[in-house]
Amino acid sequence: MTGAKVRLIVASALFFGWLGWLGYTALSKSRAPVVSRAQAAATTTPVVAELTDVEGSPNVLVKVIEPLAAGGPTSETLIEVSNLKDEAGYIGPGAYLLLLVKDRTSDSYSVVGQQRSPGYDLAGVGKPVIYPWSADVHAQAKALFP
Repeated sequence: MTGAKVRLIVASALFFGWLGWLGYTALSKSRAPVVSRAQAAATTTPVVAELTDVEGSPNVLVKVIEPLAAGGPTSETLIEVSNLKDEAGYIGPGAYLLLLVKDRTSDSYSVVGQQRSPGYDLAGVGKPVIYPWSADVHAQAKALFP
């Protein structure tokens, strides 16, 4: 074999090895949503809540399963989330991570919208996002709210 053939075989082996590695990492990648750090920084009341379904969208009355910060509603409390019908991320009844702020004029809460930068407009720049509770979201929440 000539030197050119050996280099071609080595280059081909490296190329197909690289493609195999990329395929493996793509298949083993987590498909869980990534919790927005800006949205988490703007929240005052992060909770895990049980959402129920009303005609294909979430009910505004939710049951708190676990508060993730002090000073908010306690476990097993029913709270009203005023802008829950406008959210993104709802896939059906179940547990969700809700990043909430308390309404100044009533006893209700609202989901923090997507943020341009933490601390500015709490209404945000897009639809408020809620996150289905899973092991991946739990790990992210644990890192964001120690």
